[in-house]
Formats: sequence, structure tokens, C-alpha cells
Amino acid sequence: MPPRIILNFSICILGLIQSAGAGKMLFTDRGARLVRIANLDGSDLQTLIPSAGSNVRGIAIDVSGNDLFYADNGADIIYRSRLDGSGREAIITSGLGFPADLALDRDAGKIYWCDRNNNRIESADYNGSNRQTVVSTTQPYYLDLDTLNQNIYWGDYSGGNIFRADLPGAKNIQIVVSGLVQTRGVKVDTRGGYLYWCDRNAHKVQRRRINNGPIEDLYTGLDTPHGMTLDIPAGKIYWVDTGTNGVAGSKGGMAVNRGNMDGTGEQEVIASVNQPWDITLDDRITSYPEWVQQRFQKDAPPASSNPSSDPDRDLRSNLLEYFFGLNPLAHETIPVTSHARLNGNLLFSHRRTLSPLTDILATVEVSSDLETWNSGTAFTEVIETTRSDDALSVSHRAKQDLSPAQRTLFLRLKVDLLSP
Repeated sequence: MPPRIILNFSICILGLIQSAGAGKMLFTDRGARLVRIANLDGSDLQTLIPSAGSNVRGIAIDVSGNDLFYADNGADIIYRSRLDGSGREAIITSGLGFPADLALDRDAGKIYWCDRNNNRIESADYNGSNRQTVVSTTQPYYLDLDTLNQNIYWGDYSGGNIFRADLPGAKNIQIVVSGLVQTRGVKVDTRGGYLYWCDRNAHKVQRRRINNGPIEDLYTGLDTPHGMTLDIPAGKIYWVDTGTNGVAGSKGGMAVNRGNMDGTGEQEVIASVNQPWDITLDDRITSYPEWVQQRFQKDAPPASSNPSSDPDRDLRSNLLEYFFGLNPLAHETIPVTSHARLNGNLLFSHRRTLSPLTDILATVEVSSDLETWNSGTAFTEVIETTRSDDALSVSHRAKQDLSPAQRTLFLRLKVDLLSP
């Protein structure tokens, strides 16, 4: 009879750590001439860049390089600063005519932007050098990049279309969505297979399969939905509504809004401001409070979001969902552990979120009698860490040999939430 491995999860809550600098949304407030920052649930709203410009528009960030970019079409300038708003410099100052939305190719260190009045999309290095025209097209306004498949998507200012072209060189230009009223906030979820956008004057947030299929209304009855971004790990859409249409009975005007990417659940108005135009996210999650702000509605009762709760009733507490990188509000059957015996070695693997958590201690412990538990380099070692699209897989080897008389070895993954 082969040895058995019994897995057990032990949760020890030692306290909560408060962290800042990640788990943020950043957006341009055109009406107030500001760049603002807040937590992912809209709390702790602050001014990041005061007097940002006379007509601030698109915004994009690269957290790995500590870079923030935004456009001001009042002065026809594109700016770069650090993520904390300091060190602002003008990187594109000439030849612009209504610079609007921005997108980044982070691997290449390139910024792309729509120039509505000059009828072109341009790109440059992060410092503004090596500027070039990517595609000549009528009144481009919002854009997004699919760097995996080397595609660029954009919407036009008043034609109601979404276009796609191949990069480099903007070859094979196609209209992939047509018949909209006024296209705004174009975003692509490459792996999920959907295009998302706002239709400003149809007062909707919509989506469609990238290459075909019907258009789906996700959130309707809006005022003037404009800029949009996706939090793909959390399955959330964030959009800003300028409120300039003044539609009677509409919801979420002059505010930042949030909803689920599949349109389920209610629209959440998370921050009321002046006239927000575009939004981006620093979706790194480093602490449990940030994760709660990302995953749960702002008015969710604390009893549903505390670490020991299991709101989706899948027998995994919120703490484990946080550690494994799963959805605490959806019953998932994704395997989170596995074990094997290879060349006389007992191997144990577990899933771990891609987020850079700072308040978790995860320990693999071994026991032969369920009474004495041992951990550390004398008992286990990490032999491999592999990354997939949505998680890490960490593989451990148990160093304890099994004698012929020892038929069982117990393994336990102990997940502790650390105090500050």
C-alpha cells in the first residue's frame, strides 16, 4: 500500500497590516483640472497632481517604471511624472492638435496617443524621443493595445466605430464594431476574448466578442460614460461618467463607477467628483485591506469580508481566496493543491496569487502523527516556481523519507495573516 498524503489548511489570523502605494485608481478630473487618486473602492480620494492642465484627458501608468502619463489638450502637451505625481515634465510639446487617450506598450517602453484634430495615432519612447505616426485615421479618440497579438484598437470621435490594425505599421485596418452612437473608452481583454467600450450618447457600457457575436449591454441608463479601464483579475470594469449630458434619472454622472465585467451585479458609484474623463488602475494588491477594497462592494457588510468568512460557500475562507488568487464571491472548482511521488520523493504543489502580498506567511509543514508538525529547510524545500496567466504554482519537496513501516505522511499548508 503506497504512502498517503493528507492535506490540511490551518488559518492563523495574527492581525491586519495596513499598506499604501498599491491598490489605487488614478483618473483625470477635467472639470477640476486635476489628476486624482483613490483606493479601488473610491475611498481616501486625494489630489495627486494639482493644476494639472486646462483640459486634462487620457491617463496611463507603468508601475514597474514608476511612470505616469497624461494628456492636456488645452495646452496640447503630453506629460510624464512619477506615480506619486512628482517630477512632472512635458515630453511632447509640439505638433499636437487635441491629444486625447493614451496607451502604453510597457515592454517596449512606448507611449501611444490619439490626436483627434490631426487625424492620426502617434507613438514615442517614454521620454518623447523617436516620435512617429502609427496610423492616419479620421478623428481617433480612445485606443488600446493588444501587445500579445500585436494589434491596436481605436474608436472614432463621432462615427460610432471601433477599428483594429496589425502592428508594427498599422497594416490590415478593419472595422470590427460599427453602428454605435459615439464610441468612448475602448478596451480589449485579449485572453477573455472581449472588446469593451462606452457609448457616450447611447448612455451604455457594452461589450462584444473580439471577432464576432452580438453586442451586449452591460450597464445602461447612464449619463455620459467616457473613459474606461479593466481590472481583469477581479473581473471588474471601472468607468468615468462626465455627467455632461444631464440625462434625467441617470445614474453615476460626474462620478467614478464600477461593475462586473459580465454585467452581473449592480452598478456601483464609488467616487463623486467634478467631470472625470479617463481612468487607469494600479491593481497591485499588497495587503488584505486592499484586496477587500478591490473585490467587495464598498457597502458590503464587514461580516462578509473578514478573513474567516466564506461568502461563496466553497469551503475556502476569504483568507485562502486572497492567498490563492481566487474570487471570494464565486464558487470556483479550480484545484489549489496537488501532490505526487517522483523518484522516491514526495512532492507537494500549491497555487499562489500573482499579487505581491506583504502580509502573508505561507508555510508547508510535515508530520507523521498529526501531533508534531515540522517546517523549515530541514524538512521541506521549494524546488520550482512556475507562472501562468493568473497565478503562481509553487512546488515543494518533503525531505522526510518514508520507511517501509511508515505508511502515512501528513502535509499541511499553513497560511497566516501577519500583523503590522
